[in-house]
Amino acid sequence: MIRRLLAVLTVMTLAITGNAAAHDGHDHGKTHKMMGTVKAVHAEMNHVEITTTKGTTSGFYVDAKTKYVRGSSKLTLADLKPGTRVVVNAKGEGEKMTAVEVRLSGPTR
Repeated sequence: MIRRLLAVLTVMTLAITGNAAAHDGHDHGKTHKMMGTVKAVHAEMNHVEITTTKGTTSGFYVDAKTKYVRGSSKLTLADLKPGTRVVVNAKGEGEKMTAVEVRLSGPTR
């Protein structure tokens, strides 16, 4: 009887904690990494298009919180030019990816 009760309690505990761990709420800070070469910068729309390392076209949005860096230098959206290689850490908001950080490669100018 006690074994059966313990088994039921164990199953219930696992069911509850499994549900809590698998919820679809907020993203807990998870970012997505994109790598490629800048294809176009649409500053008026806060959008950047890149050609990924796989040869496909992808894009991301930027906002006031987006950080731009090359080495230890802090940059701005104006420093992104077609042909610049970038590594982007972005957060997904539905289908919209917004860059948290854009790392530019190459020498400082």
